[in-house]
Amino acid sequence: MPEQEMYAVLHCEPCEECVHENRQSVEDGQLSWESSSACTRYDVRWCDRGRGVPPPWIRDRIVEREGTVHLPVGGFDGVPIAVLRRVYGLTVAELVAARKAGYRATPVEARYLSGPTP
Repeated sequence: MPEQEMYAVLHCEPCEECVHENRQSVEDGQLSWESSSACTRYDVRWCDRGRGVPPPWIRDRIVEREGTVHLPVGGFDGVPIAVLRRVYGLTVAELVAARKAGYRATPVEARYLSGPTP
């Protein structure tokens, strides 16, 4: 189960001065993510971070910016099915589909999943 920590959440109306950054990394052998926004017009800043796979709206932004990496699932060269299920919480049907077609991961997730067994 991903851990999430949120601190300092303030909202303003989005404007052309708003800046949003979303990052993924591997820290202490675990996937981590961070999302931050700042608006100089309204002097508002917020940051959210956690462990595990980022929430969908943050992961979607990372995929939009960095693209995905196609990973084979199962077999000799593929990501172990048990690891994929543990990291993403996929259902059995989703695992069967991933076994057939592979899985699309962010570049950071791909390095994490392709390294020594997480």
